[in-house]
Amino acid sequence: MKVGVFYTHGKKNIEIVLKDLRKAAFDKDFELISCEEENERIKECDFVIAAGGDGTFLRAASVVYKLKLPILGVNLGGLGFLTDIRKEEIDKIFEDLIHENYEIQERFILKANWKNQDNIAVNDVVFSSTDIRVIDLDIYINGSFVTQLSGDGLIIATPTGSTAYSLSSGGPIVKPGTEAIVVTPISPHTFTFRPIVIDNHSRILIKARKKCRLIFDGQNLITLDSGEEVSVEKNKETLKVVKFENWNYFDILRKKLNWGNG
Repeated sequence: MKVGVFYTHGKKNIEIVLKDLRKAAFDKDFELISCEEENERIKECDFVIAAGGDGTFLRAASVVYKLKLPILGVNLGGLGFLTDIRKEEIDKIFEDLIHENYEIQERFILKANWKNQDNIAVNDVVFSSTDIRVIDLDIYINGSFVTQLSGDGLIIATPTGSTAYSLSSGGPIVKPGTEAIVVTPISPHTFTFRPIVIDNHSRILIKARKKCRLIFDGQNLITLDSGEEVSVEKNKETLKVVKFENWNYFDILRKKLNWGNG
């Protein structure tokens, strides 16, 4: 069995984690392929590991979703909701893969269309200002006008991304698997404009009234001119995420967010 690994050079603990991954893969008779050095071999993989933080996971996901390859994340010690496997559990990864002690979750992702160009986002699509001034956006959902937003920005998030930027901006936590999209304003001038949760069959249309930035998963950026439009909706292809038998979403929330044990 072949397993690819994405990682970010220079990350703290990455050399130790890569060494542990190589040893564990060798011991269980897996071939470990570096997706950073041998990216032409990604198609050969049965699974892909993202070793690092959520940024590494999102970068890997933007590649593997097209290939329908299952992905799992190994955390190097940071917060990381997507990379939820601790580096101390590396040996168990390959054991569980051998014995099929896992499930593959189909996570929907977002597609944003701008000038007939599609961009995808696993976590969120974010509209923000190009400078210190506020942005002005007209928001439509399924053809119906919702509101004009003046504020610092707007986040359109998947359930997977609901614990990222949207959460820090006051958005709700939405359990992965829920067929919903979260629309979260960032510091709106109208205090009564609160986050909205809509079904994931909805189509969101955003019209820029001023120049602004459009950011996908905090990585890819586009500049919108005044008057330009962007549509955001569920992408047809999903992201396949590996979760092992002992994985529990609420355990992850409790540990990552430092909730009380109750």
